[in-house]
Amino acid sequence: MPRVTSAWQGLRGRLLAGTLALLAAGLLVADVTAYAALETFLRNRLDATLESVADRIGDQVGRDSDVKISWGTVRMLTPSTQYVAVVGDDGSMLVAHEAVSANEDLTPPVLPDSIRATSGPFTAASTGGGPGYRLTIIDLSGVAAGITLSIDGLRVRPAALIVGISLADVDATLNRLLLVEVIASAAILAAGVLTANLVLGIGLRPLRVVADTARAIAGGQRGRRIPVPHPHSEIGRVAAELNAAFGAREDAEDRVRRFVADASHELRTPLTTVGGWSDLYLNGGVADGEQVDLAMARISAETTRMQRLVEELILLARLDARRPLERMPVDVGAALGGLVTDLRMIEPGRTISLRVEPPHAIVPGDETSLVQVMRNLLGNAVRYTPAGSPIDVVVAHAGDRLVILVRDHGPGLDPLSIARAFERFWRADGGRVANGGSGLGLSIAREITEQHGGTLSLHDRRDDGGGLEARVTLPAHGAPSRTV
Repeated sequence: MPRVTSAWQGLRGRLLAGTLALLAAGLLVADVTAYAALETFLRNRLDATLESVADRIGDQVGRDSDVKISWGTVRMLTPSTQYVAVVGDDGSMLVAHEAVSANEDLTPPVLPDSIRATSGPFTAASTGGGPGYRLTIIDLSGVAAGITLSIDGLRVRPAALIVGISLADVDATLNRLLLVEVIASAAILAAGVLTANLVLGIGLRPLRVVADTARAIAGGQRGRRIPVPHPHSEIGRVAAELNAAFGAREDAEDRVRRFVADASHELRTPLTTVGGWSDLYLNGGVADGEQVDLAMARISAETTRMQRLVEELILLARLDARRPLERMPVDVGAALGGLVTDLRMIEPGRTISLRVEPPHAIVPGDETSLVQVMRNLLGNAVRYTPAGSPIDVVVAHAGDRLVILVRDHGPGLDPLSIARAFERFWRADGGRVANGGSGLGLSIAREITEQHGGTLSLHDRRDDGGGLEARVTLPAHGAPSRTV
């Protein structure tokens, strides 16, 4: 079954892709979060160091007011890895001490056009395009006016000090973290692919069993079923439903085969009779007019029987197709009244009673089909009981249901026969001998009743005077009914 296999592979591929996408998204969020957290931590630590150095320089300059401060003193206050510069009153750069680093590409920072005190550290790019700087500006304009700075013997008045730290170490640490995250994420994704593939292979193994079983059933092994080790799991429930579907299909095919065999058997007898009389006539075996009349009468009777059987088969096929039935109010009392009146004329020796208890026995449905149900039940009551045996028909309400009872006073049926009475082409043995029946009447009646949302059942009345009771329940007019 290539389609089943390709569908299974597609499902496995989609599950694997979804798992990897979720894993990749999780790793990306974790990597970005870790990178941002480390960057914030390093910048905060750098800013704390920078502010500490700036405070120390500012305090030293303040304590040495009214005296000459040498450039060497300022340099001593800053480590070699940091940057310090002095800006004059006119905004010009007086002197600068560049940071020293193992990075040969380290160049001075790009200073702002206007040197003014800032509320905190800020980032500046490097003049050479290398690692940037974190800078802070110390305003000396508010310090005593006597501060002077000696630079190579030249006394100048400083307006501000600029202190900074290179971001080279921070960038190097973050780059190493990024490399570690890329390598670790790639390794985790590779491991995730292998693990997910293994887990999906194990988890989807029952689907392969389902596909193999379906292939075997399609190949002719009708009795094979899918094993259900865990009935409450998702796969277990799917397997159980498929087994039920396979079983229903097998039962349906068996019913069709039995139906065809039974129909062929039922048609064979009248066809044989018609063929026998025709051959006898053609071969000169029917000589006088009285024999010809007998042959034609037998041929006509068997033809009528075949026609009735074919019509019932067509009706059953239409019922099996579950075509929608017309839903109109049907007066069951009036319909039964007409059928009982006709039956009294056909069977004048029988006592046929009709009692309709509700004033309006109305049900929703197809009138022609419902009349067929009642005609079949009355016909069985006449056909399978002795001549002159009474028949009682009762119509009553039971809650939101309408109940129709057809009771005869014949020999009845044993429980085994009642269980098989609705099988197609089945006929009772013993005292209930069919007189021209096809064995389809009760099957047709039950199909019609169920398609109207009702039920049809048989009950033996041996403990209540003898006979058989056919009980039909239908939704009364205005009550909800099941539409098939």
